[in-house]
Amino acid sequence: MKIKVKLFEGGKMPQVNDNGDLFDVFSREEVSLRAPQAGVLKQVNNKKLRDVEFSNALIPLGFAMEIPKGFKANLYPRSSTYKKWGIIFGNHVGQVDSSFRGNNDEWLVSAIALKATEIHAGDKIAQFEIVPSSKATIWQKMKWLFSNKIEFIQVESLENADRGGFGTSGTR
Repeated sequence: MKIKVKLFEGGKMPQVNDNGDLFDVFSREEVSLRAPQAGVLKQVNNKKLRDVEFSNALIPLGFAMEIPKGFKANLYPRSSTYKKWGIIFGNHVGQVDSSFRGNNDEWLVSAIALKATEIHAGDKIAQFEIVPSSKATIWQKMKWLFSNKIEFIQVESLENADRGGFGTSGTR
């Protein structure tokens, strides 16, 4: 299966993880996140309640991708992501469907910091897999079973309409 990929400035192509079956992806930008901040934010029934505010960021991964119809990507944190940076993903597993294929539909990671951290451009922070979606036809699933080698092809433009960016499913 050949999949078109458009890189943004500073972006890197997804890479096959030599020690596993997933594709590694990298931060495109420097990101600073601060440690959680505790404070009194509200009062209920004459009691002061302490709440915690977590620093968060959308970390650009540097590419847009034309996933074939009938397939989707599952975007996961790497097993070392929390250990190295103290972040968790806001949606735990990102679901990227085949409609998120516009020229400006850059993949992002929704990161929540549980400690102060610095993520540098080029840091390997996530991984993904391409799998058949619930809308895949029996023929797409059969083809997938017998030939699941994926090849990424870098292109200048995906020539598809933008869906509107990260977090836009269900907004149309």
